[in-house]
Amino acid sequence: MYKFVASMLGIYDLFLATGAIVLGVQMVTLKNGTIFSGPFPDSWSANLPFDGWIIPGVWAIAIFGFGNISAAILSFRGKHNSSWYASSLMGAVFLFGLAYQYIAVGEWYIVTSPFIILGVIQLCLSGFVLLLKYKRK
Repeated sequence: MYKFVASMLGIYDLFLATGAIVLGVQMVTLKNGTIFSGPFPDSWSANLPFDGWIIPGVWAIAIFGFGNISAAILSFRGKHNSSWYASSLMGAVFLFGLAYQYIAVGEWYIVTSPFIILGVIQLCLSGFVLLLKYKRK
Protein backbone atom coordinates (compact mmCIF):
# COMPACT_ATOMS: atom_id res chain seq x y z
CA MET A 1 0.00 0.00 0.00
CA TYR A 2 2.87 2.38 0.82
CA LYS A 3 4.46 2.06 -2.64
CA PHE A 4 1.09 2.60 -4.34
CA VAL A 5 0.31 5.77 -2.38
CA ALA A 6 3.88 7.05 -2.84
CA SER A 7 3.48 6.49 -6.59
CA MET A 8 0.16 8.34 -6.54
CA LEU A 9 1.90 11.22 -4.77
CA GLY A 10 4.57 11.20 -7.49
CA ILE A 11 1.94 11.28 -10.23
CA TYR A 12 0.19 14.16 -8.48
CA ASP A 13 3.51 16.02 -8.15
CA LEU A 14 4.09 15.57 -11.90
CA PHE A 15 0.58 16.89 -12.58
CA LEU A 16 1.31 20.01 -10.52
CA ALA A 17 4.73 20.42 -12.14
CA THR A 18 3.24 20.23 -15.62
CA GLY A 19 0.65 22.87 -14.77
CA ALA A 20 3.25 25.17 -13.23
CA ILE A 21 5.59 24.86 -16.21
CA VAL A 22 2.83 25.39 -18.79
CA LEU A 23 1.47 28.46 -16.99
CA GLY A 24 4.98 29.76 -16.33
CA VAL A 25 5.89 29.50 -20.02
CA GLN A 26 2.68 31.32 -20.92
CA MET A 27 3.56 34.08 -18.45
CA VAL A 28 7.09 34.46 -19.81
CA THR A 29 6.17 34.35 -23.51
CA LEU A 30 2.97 36.42 -23.18
CA LYS A 31 1.23 34.63 -26.05
CA ASN A 32 -1.87 36.25 -27.53
CA GLY A 33 -5.08 34.58 -26.53
CA THR A 34 -3.90 33.62 -23.05
CA ILE A 35 -4.94 35.28 -19.83
CA PHE A 36 -1.41 36.67 -19.54
CA SER A 37 -1.44 38.58 -22.85
CA GLY A 38 -3.05 41.59 -21.20
CA PRO A 39 -1.19 44.15 -19.13
CA PHE A 40 -0.25 43.51 -15.53
CA PRO A 41 -3.08 44.91 -13.34
CA ASP A 42 -2.31 48.32 -11.81
CA SER A 43 -3.61 47.23 -8.40
CA TRP A 44 -0.99 44.47 -8.37
CA SER A 45 1.88 46.68 -9.55
CA ALA A 46 1.44 48.97 -6.58
CA ASN A 47 1.67 46.14 -4.03
CA LEU A 48 4.06 43.60 -5.57
CA PRO A 49 7.81 43.83 -6.20
CA PHE A 50 7.37 43.29 -9.96
CA ASP A 51 5.23 44.90 -12.63
CA GLY A 52 4.96 42.23 -15.31
CA TRP A 53 4.29 38.54 -15.87
CA ILE A 54 7.91 37.49 -16.53
CA ILE A 55 9.17 37.20 -12.93
CA PRO A 56 6.09 35.27 -11.68
CA GLY A 57 6.45 33.00 -14.73
CA VAL A 58 10.09 32.26 -13.98
CA TRP A 59 9.21 31.61 -10.33
CA ALA A 60 6.40 29.25 -11.36
CA ILE A 61 8.77 27.28 -13.57
CA ALA A 62 11.75 27.27 -11.21
CA ILE A 63 10.08 26.78 -7.85
CA PHE A 64 6.84 24.93 -8.52
CA GLY A 65 7.73 23.23 -11.79
CA PHE A 66 11.19 21.93 -10.97
CA GLY A 67 10.39 21.58 -7.26
CA ASN A 68 7.46 19.27 -7.94
CA ILE A 69 9.50 17.33 -10.51
CA SER A 70 12.12 16.77 -7.81
CA ALA A 71 9.42 15.69 -5.36
CA ALA A 72 8.01 13.28 -7.96
CA ILE A 73 11.44 11.74 -8.58
CA LEU A 74 11.82 11.15 -4.84
CA SER A 75 8.36 9.59 -4.73
CA PHE A 76 9.13 7.19 -7.57
CA ARG A 77 12.48 6.09 -6.14
CA GLY A 78 11.73 3.02 -4.08
CA LYS A 79 14.80 3.40 -1.89
CA HIS A 80 13.93 6.88 -0.67
CA ASN A 81 11.60 6.98 2.35
CA SER A 82 11.24 10.76 2.62
CA SER A 83 9.25 11.45 -0.54
CA TRP A 84 6.49 12.89 1.60
CA TYR A 85 8.86 15.57 2.88
CA ALA A 86 9.60 17.14 -0.51
CA SER A 87 5.94 17.06 -1.54
CA SER A 88 4.73 18.53 1.73
CA LEU A 89 7.36 21.25 1.46
CA MET A 90 6.15 22.11 -2.05
CA GLY A 91 2.52 22.13 -0.89
CA ALA A 92 3.36 24.40 2.04
CA VAL A 93 5.35 26.79 -0.17
CA PHE A 94 2.42 26.91 -2.59
CA LEU A 95 -0.09 27.69 0.18
CA PHE A 96 2.21 30.30 1.75
CA GLY A 97 2.58 31.90 -1.69
CA LEU A 98 -1.19 32.10 -2.02
CA ALA A 99 -1.44 33.61 1.45
CA TYR A 100 1.22 36.18 0.54
CA GLN A 101 -0.67 37.04 -2.64
CA TYR A 102 -3.83 37.66 -0.63
CA ILE A 103 -2.01 39.72 2.00
CA ALA A 104 -0.01 41.78 -0.53
CA VAL A 105 -2.75 42.45 -3.06
CA GLY A 106 -5.73 42.28 -0.73
CA GLU A 107 -7.91 40.51 -3.25
CA TRP A 108 -9.14 36.95 -3.70
CA TYR A 109 -9.14 35.77 -7.32
CA ILE A 110 -11.16 33.11 -9.06
CA VAL A 111 -8.17 30.74 -9.35
CA THR A 112 -7.17 31.10 -5.69
CA SER A 113 -9.77 28.63 -4.40
CA PRO A 114 -8.84 25.80 -6.81
CA PHE A 115 -5.15 26.46 -6.10
CA ILE A 116 -5.81 26.15 -2.36
CA ILE A 117 -7.58 22.85 -2.98
CA LEU A 118 -4.62 21.59 -5.05
CA GLY A 119 -2.19 22.56 -2.27
CA VAL A 120 -4.29 20.93 0.44
CA ILE A 121 -4.56 17.73 -1.62
CA GLN A 122 -0.77 17.68 -1.95
CA LEU A 123 -0.35 18.12 1.81
CA CYS A 124 -2.94 15.42 2.56
CA LEU A 125 -1.30 12.92 0.18
CA SER A 126 2.08 13.70 1.73
CA GLY A 127 0.67 13.16 5.20
CA PHE A 128 -0.88 9.87 4.13
CA VAL A 129 2.47 8.66 2.76
CA LEU A 130 4.10 9.64 6.06
CA LEU A 131 1.41 7.81 8.03
CA LEU A 132 1.84 4.66 5.94
CA LYS A 133 5.61 4.91 6.31
CA TYR A 134 5.36 4.73 10.09
CA LYS A 135 2.67 2.04 10.02
CA ARG A 136 5.05 -0.17 8.00
CA LYS A 137 7.62 -0.18 10.76
